[in-house]
Amino acid sequence: MYPRHRLDGLADAIYGVAMTLLVLEIRLPEGFRPHTDQDLVNALQALGPKFWPYVLSFMVLGGRWRAIVKDRPAHAEVSRAYVTWWLFHLLLITLIPFSSMLMGDYASLAPAVWVYAANLAGLSIAGWRLAVLAPEEEREKVGENRGNVIVLLASAALAVALSFRHTPYASLAFVLNAFGQPLSRWLDGRRKTVATAA
Repeated sequence: MYPRHRLDGLADAIYGVAMTLLVLEIRLPEGFRPHTDQDLVNALQALGPKFWPYVLSFMVLGGRWRAIVKDRPAHAEVSRAYVTWWLFHLLLITLIPFSSMLMGDYASLAPAVWVYAANLAGLSIAGWRLAVLAPEEEREKVGENRGNVIVLLASAALAVALSFRHTPYASLAFVLNAFGQPLSRWLDGRRKTVATAA
């Protein structure tokens, strides 16, 4: 068995670094020297396509972090399988800055959408597996994260499907992630209602 608080410390550090690295891709071109206010405004506006993947990825990472730390006892012990999936989950977290950069630079090309979608789909699968392998006292919380997992997978699949029709708009499918938390709350409410009625 492994002490849970050590995993939580590692996760906090990796999430913090990954969320910070995202912003490093938003920068003006090397050697850029604006001569007028308008030059700078135009250059900042040209960075717009890079802001979308940054904000989206930051929100996804923030949502994933919130879901994994909510109501979890710090002193619990976890199994070897849980640690293995946890490390896989963190590996996927560290890839988010790369896949976000790819989306920011090449959003009009389908493979960029596929890589980002695969990264998010992997995160949702790892999150689901972690919920299944969670210590006994955490298992009742599994339903609270179900909506996030469903929406993450659905948005990734929709983005890939859209990339075959009109790639520049495929990334809009990831807006669905805003509905993950409300769906999780709704599913959890239904689960509690059914449990109380039974």
